[in-house]
Amino acid sequence: MELSQRMKQLVAMVDPCKTVADIGCDHGYVAIMLVKQGLADKVIAMDIKQGPLSRAKANVREQGVTGQVECRLSDGLEQLKPGEVDTLILAGMGGHLMIELLERGKKNRRNTETLILQPQSHIPEVRRYLHKDGYRICREEMLLEDGKYYTIIKGVPGREVYEGELPYRYGSDLLNRQSEVLYRYLKKEEQTYAEIASRLEGQTGKRAEARRKDLEREMRWNQEAQKEYEAKGDY
Repeated sequence: MELSQRMKQLVAMVDPCKTVADIGCDHGYVAIMLVKQGLADKVIAMDIKQGPLSRAKANVREQGVTGQVECRLSDGLEQLKPGEVDTLILAGMGGHLMIELLERGKKNRRNTETLILQPQSHIPEVRRYLHKDGYRICREEMLLEDGKYYTIIKGVPGREVYEGELPYRYGSDLLNRQSEVLYRYLKKEEQTYAEIASRLEGQTGKRAEARRKDLEREMRWNQEAQKEYEAKGDY
């Protein structure tokens, strides 16, 4: 069973614990590896669709971990019992959907100590939601796989305040640790912004002007983040 780099990083973010719930488990690979590596005594692999869940069940049987991995049909956290898990994983879905599932499942995730999130979009909003919900971000990892950038966020109960927009946009931990992958992402983002600015040249009207202002703000954040790296002389 071969895991993608993204899945391997999700597994690596989990501290040894009693029970993990993997929401949107797909083929169940993460759940299987968690018990095989001794990171969890039990994993509840959950998915809203019967198809992926059936594949997960087949993989669990094939890997001989049926006693430790339970596959459960569930719309988000709906079928999770309050206090049932120590760690919750949500990965491979849009950030707005992730926030919706976390908010809707607040009662179901009561006493959950750790959230490990890999949003596919709206990452700054996910970071803001964690802070609003009483979590601090203790670790972030960023990786590039098959031409796509992935960010994995680990949150634990606690209070944390970020100053300004930059930490929400790019991740305080990634900035502080000078993540090389984040720096590569910043350079790619800078190029994308330059291409958009070029296309906007000569365009008039309220929509074009509003987009130009938004773009200028995004470019400014990008440049501020790059300066944090370059000021330390590592790039």
